[in-house]
Amino acid sequence: MPPPLAALAAIADAGTTSSRRDALYGLLRREQSIATGGASPPRREVSRILDFAQAAYGDLVGVLVGRDDDLLDGGRDGEWTLRDVVRHAIAVELRYAAQASYSAARAETDPVEIPANLLPCDRLSPPEPKFARARSAGIDELLELLGAARSASDGQLAEVSDSTLLRPSRWGNQLIDVGMRLHQIAVHLTETAIQVEKIVGPSGELRAIVRRCCITRGLHERWSLAEDRAILDDSYRNIAT
Repeated sequence: MPPPLAALAAIADAGTTSSRRDALYGLLRREQSIATGGASPPRREVSRILDFAQAAYGDLVGVLVGRDDDLLDGGRDGEWTLRDVVRHAIAVELRYAAQASYSAARAETDPVEIPANLLPCDRLSPPEPKFARARSAGIDELLELLGAARSASDGQLAEVSDSTLLRPSRWGNQLIDVGMRLHQIAVHLTETAIQVEKIVGPSGELRAIVRRCCITRGLHERWSLAEDRAILDDSYRNIAT
């Protein structure tokens, strides 16, 4: 997960002061330092691809955290409510992981397109009962549910070998390779953040910095030391109070 959601919510919608702004920029520098530091273990290309997915999830957290829950069913982009958009993001996260995993592991005699019975849900509704709360949860809980879906994807894709990245995979009507299929996880989350921002409106100054902090956290949180992240989390809480 990104920095503590309650702290992020308090910071993002607080009044801008020079001390808050400077403290947040200081935390951004520290997040960057971890992301570029020497603590990263040797990692496969698949793992590095999924760092982008976690960073894109962080961006969505920064856009949404702490917003008024009434926006979920009142805010719209065309026919889609904000809740529809986030529930779709959860469903697609799980479907993409299943599709990429299948493409990487299938036998040469298996069809390129994943059989429908191996998909966890349709593209609009996350599987129940695990994600049933997405129908009624507030914004912060929805973000936690999306984070749980991201973690489940990481777990499912952990065994995907770099040697399978060029294998063919079906994406809609297109034939792409497994590597591009994995990159689409981050791209879809980015599309979601852009669509959400159309609904909720642009960010203020502090929220904009929070978004950058959450993006940068995503670039390292899958492999950085838990104790290093905990120290940063305490700093976010201190700014919030």
